[in-house]
Parts: sequence; C-alpha cells; structure tokens
Amino acid sequence: MTSAAWFLPSILAVILWGVSMFLPKLAVRRLPPFHMTIYSYSFFLLGSIALQAFYGFQIGFDLRGAALAMSVGIIGGIAQILYNVSLRVSSMTYSVVITSLYPAVATLLAFFILNEALTVRQIAGIVLGILSLILMVKASDKKTDDA
Repeated sequence: MTSAAWFLPSILAVILWGVSMFLPKLAVRRLPPFHMTIYSYSFFLLGSIALQAFYGFQIGFDLRGAALAMSVGIIGGIAQILYNVSLRVSSMTYSVVITSLYPAVATLLAFFILNEALTVRQIAGIVLGILSLILMVKASDKKTDDA
C-alpha cells in the first residue's frame, strides 16, 4: 500500500476527530452529557443508514464480526459519555490530552493480543504520551495548590 492511499484518509480522520472532540464541549454547556451522547449517536446512525442506502444496502454479515462491532458500539458509547462528563467538569485542555492517549491502549492491545510488533519509536511515543499525562496532572495539581 502506498503512503498516498492511507495518508489523505488518515489526515482527514484526524481533522474530523479533532472537530468531533471539540464540539461536545460546546454541547455539554447546554445538555447533560448523556443526552448529548444520545443525540450524537442517533445522528451517526441516521448518517450510516443514508450511506448504506447510497451504496445499495450491501451489508455483509458474520456473527463474530457483528458481535465485535456491537462491542465497539457499547464500549465506544460508554467512553463517549465519560468523555462528555469530563468535558462538563474540567477544562477541555485536560480532557483532550488525557483521552488522546487511547491509541496507546489500542497499540498495547494489538501487541499483547494480536502479537503485532512494536518499534522503538512506537514504544517511545507511548512513554512520551504517558509522561505528558503526568506533566498535565502535575501542572493541574500545582494550579490547585496555588489557588
């Protein structure tokens, strides 16, 4: 696979995820976190149905794949609610930095469960991500102590 095949979709996903991580902060100012999640997932479902209609409703089915996909929805929904709660009670700066470490969790799961290799750079990235979290928490504690 050439880098052109994955780079543009990845960059667009990063931009869209960035926007989708910002908009909840605005929404939870007006809605309880759970309600915000219901609205966002409802529109995700409507959008998914519209895309399937556009492509002719060609949905493949595999029982194990469907169960895993449903697990993604359940776990992702719970994570989204928790993220929305954190946005409501804290600064976006802390919530976004902390939750942006989720790729490290996925990478470690892939390493331990799927036996995927980890490079030195990937390990360094995970360690630096954890260190950034520690620095953010320490900075937050210092602000609290100064107040």
